[in-house]
Amino acid sequence: MISTHKKFYGYLKKDFVLLYKRKKYLYTFVLLPILISLIFLLVLNPSDYTINAGVCNLDSQKISQEIFSNLDNFETTILPIENCEENLKSDIQKGKYSLGIIVPEGFSNNLENLKQSRLIVYYDSTDVAFAELISWKLDSSLEPFEKQIVDNLNKEFTSNVASVRKGISIIKDELPSSISKNFKESEDNLKNLEEMGTEFLVNPIWTDKRSVSEKDLQKDAGLVFVFPILALLITLMLASTSLIYDKKTNFLIRVKSSTSPAIFILAKLLFFTILVFVQFGIITSLFMLYGARYPINLLNIFELVLSIAMIDTLLGFIIGLLSENEGIAVLFSLIISFPLMLISGIFFPIQTLPTFVQWISKILPLNYQITSAKVVLLFNQNISNLWMIYVVVLFGLTWYLIRKK
Repeated sequence: MISTHKKFYGYLKKDFVLLYKRKKYLYTFVLLPILISLIFLLVLNPSDYTINAGVCNLDSQKISQEIFSNLDNFETTILPIENCEENLKSDIQKGKYSLGIIVPEGFSNNLENLKQSRLIVYYDSTDVAFAELISWKLDSSLEPFEKQIVDNLNKEFTSNVASVRKGISIIKDELPSSISKNFKESEDNLKNLEEMGTEFLVNPIWTDKRSVSEKDLQKDAGLVFVFPILALLITLMLASTSLIYDKKTNFLIRVKSSTSPAIFILAKLLFFTILVFVQFGIITSLFMLYGARYPINLLNIFELVLSIAMIDTLLGFIIGLLSENEGIAVLFSLIISFPLMLISGIFFPIQTLPTFVQWISKILPLNYQITSAKVVLLFNQNISNLWMIYVVVLFGLTWYLIRKK
């Protein structure tokens, strides 16, 4: 037992000394999280895609029914009126709809009376890429209908002006007998022209965007994406190159001849788990420095970081065991990391990806890690135990490859 403890400690100490001596990896470990976090905090790049939306049509008039059953670039579902707003908000949080639109009572009537109409738009502000996307998506989709409204308004203006001119003409021709009636008609027409506000002309439909969360979590949600992605990228490279070094120096051969590979794997897992916790501290500190705030539940945070560290580290071990040298290991790490990033929701909203890509994304570790980070850091809830399945499978594969090698 004492010998096993000494070997475990020796394996752990070796990795710390190796990281310190390999300066380029140490600098990458420290500087890359800072650089990527700052870039994310300063730059967001939304994209243009079709969106799945639920609609609560409280107006139930012909105009609103026609608009929101055939809204361009949207797949809309009209929900039942009863408890519609509450159900819609719940469905958005569950991911059933990407966007929710409330059409208030009097929407059509306001348009017919040449008054500005309002829409209430609900969205999930914790989805950073999508939150930026909707700032213009719905407005741009309503532009054709708004143009039609403005065109009809121009005709209305022409008709009213013609009516006023006709009334004035009648007054001149028939002043003795119909002066009272014609003056009243002309006065009504002038009043309609006067009540046509400039806001209606410029923006006949106003979209009132609202988050289903109690506060705006867009900045806070950045950590949900940045930390898992950075942990994946850095841990894959460091863990894989560490195994390459152990192979080159024949350290793995000595491990297999003197002790169980499981002790070796556990020691390296502990080492890289400590590194991931340090990364989490660096990235979280930056986000909090820029105003982000998170619920502090140490047990949930510990489980979150532990799950991410173990999954990413074991993936890195497998890459290292399958690679011939450090260059190949780094290349494999990048090949795995970047495609996962593209379908993780940070660059392109997952809701807008093809269905089969969405399905693949949901079973990959990175999507699970991002979802778990959102659950813990934004909503202060427990994560699912799915990560243990990933760890058991990856640990078994790592152990098998070490024994085989």
